[in-house]
Amino acid sequence: MSVVTDPRRSSRLRWYRGSAAHDEALLRVDPGRQGCWVLRAGSELDAARQPQFCALLDRAVRSGAQVVVLDLRGTDFLSIRLAALLGPAKANAWQHGVELRLLIGSLEVERALELAGVRPLFRHYSCVDDASEHPVDV
Repeated sequence: MSVVTDPRRSSRLRWYRGSAAHDEALLRVDPGRQGCWVLRAGSELDAARQPQFCALLDRAVRSGAQVVVLDLRGTDFLSIRLAALLGPAKANAWQHGVELRLLIGSLEVERALELAGVRPLFRHYSCVDDASEHPVDV
């Protein structure tokens, strides 16, 4: 179990119990967009979810889609280890002709991306519609 301070409530601590690989629907695909996969993450993306996350991301990149959007707006916790994987994942996607894009909602996720050094690699998008637009723009 880890603890993270919440900068919005400095007197409170937020506890993250960790997660098991079998937890309920942590990553879901939104199939309703032509040429685009939207991966919706659960509330926590930690080391226990890394194998499933990497497998789904790889599947999305190899699907023939032009754009893969990782929607982290509902994510409260993103491990730095998993955040660091997004840099090589973006490069791998680009080699397959796919643009990997992020939607970020919480300050905690934004901070994890900054600490991992990958935040500058991704453009800011405000909604899924904007992020899923074509063409590939790297």
